[in-house]
Amino acid sequence: MSLLQEYDLRNVFQTERSLLTFSGFYPRRDKKYSSLYIFSASVNLLCSYLQLLSMLGQMVVDKNNLSKLTDTLLFFMTHFAFLCKLTNFGYYRWHLLVVEDSLIDAVFYEISHTELLKSKVQSCKLVARIFRILCILCIIFYAVIPCLGEERVLPLPGWLPYDTTKYYYETVFFQLLSICISAYNNSSIDILTWKLITIASAQFDILKENLKNIFYKSEGEDDTKCIEICFKNCVKHHNEIINLVNSIEFMFSKGIFLQFFASVIIICFTGFQMIVVPIPSIEFTFLIMYLSCMMCQVAMYCWYGHDVMMTSDEIGQYCYISNWYESNIEIRKSMIIFWERAKKPVTLTAGNFVTLSLTTLTGVSNKQIKRVVYTTNIFVSFHMQDLGKHLLNIKSNFKNLQKLNTDNLVYFSDTTIVIFIFRCFATFVQRFLKCSTVAEMWR
Repeated sequence: MSLLQEYDLRNVFQTERSLLTFSGFYPRRDKKYSSLYIFSASVNLLCSYLQLLSMLGQMVVDKNNLSKLTDTLLFFMTHFAFLCKLTNFGYYRWHLLVVEDSLIDAVFYEISHTELLKSKVQSCKLVARIFRILCILCIIFYAVIPCLGEERVLPLPGWLPYDTTKYYYETVFFQLLSICISAYNNSSIDILTWKLITIASAQFDILKENLKNIFYKSEGEDDTKCIEICFKNCVKHHNEIINLVNSIEFMFSKGIFLQFFASVIIICFTGFQMIVVPIPSIEFTFLIMYLSCMMCQVAMYCWYGHDVMMTSDEIGQYCYISNWYESNIEIRKSMIIFWERAKKPVTLTAGNFVTLSLTTLTGVSNKQIKRVVYTTNIFVSFHMQDLGKHLLNIKSNFKNLQKLNTDNLVYFSDTTIVIFIFRCFATFVQRFLKCSTVAEMWR
């Protein structure tokens, strides 16, 4: 038990457990402070769902305005994905206690390979720290953007059944609170999943080292029994790791699938907004930060899922590295069965539909770029239609310029406006061509 106290795997996600317990969503074994626990969860859910309904109402109001609609959809999908993940987490949260109990099993603790476990956990904690910094920067941008303009602008688009100018500061506080709740809980659920997957991946690495270091040549019955015990422990270790991965997939698979589905749409809308928003602006910087968070969120799921798949696929290879050919016939029979099982790599999926791997990540990225280009083409076609109408007006106006009088001065103002629109359109086409070039490179 001293080894368990020193290298307790449950302490790997201690921070996420504390954060989610504070927000009222992590399962607890005791009933202490139950009223505060329920109150915290109720406040979090109330703020989140009210903000979702507010953005849904804004989408109905702006249904005929493409630019405002995409801006609202960008934040709506992020919030919708978070609530879906939170609902999935709340539904399966009691299974986390089963996972914690399984992590106490002595088969997960090998004192000779603790440094291998620590190195993987430290790298995951570094990634989690970077992801949290990106989330904090996004929250800061949310809070700063309304203060930069002369007009009073809310941090998030949303329809509210009262005059927001009269209760401006109260509304800003409510929206910033909902943003903090979303980023706080969403990042905690993501990092908790990544750390659990990292534990499974590190255990596969430890298992490989154990299989490689077994010395199968025996000089007596005692050596043969010792070899059998070591090999059976490796088989048990392998089964327990597979059960751990299956538990992680059972709890988080549906939430990851919803996150993938929403992230594809979010990244498309973010790319579209980056084309429309002027580059030297605080809004463009915010969109880059926002896009980085979304890409990091999807990429890390694929990265750690790919790591589990690759480490489990190498189990059979490490068996061959040892001197297995010097073992007796009984151990060889057992090894054949184990090798057949190890031929199938352990994979994590999103909703039992998409395998979490780097191949999936590159495929999703290519599709996202193509959708951004496709959406941009639609936007260009809309502007081409408007531009054609203005050009027809110019043609009719220039025919009447020969009869110049005071009433014709309005034509000069119309022409000036059309020239301004044409210049804006030319700038937009230039950005679109750059985006198309990048898309071709990714293809």
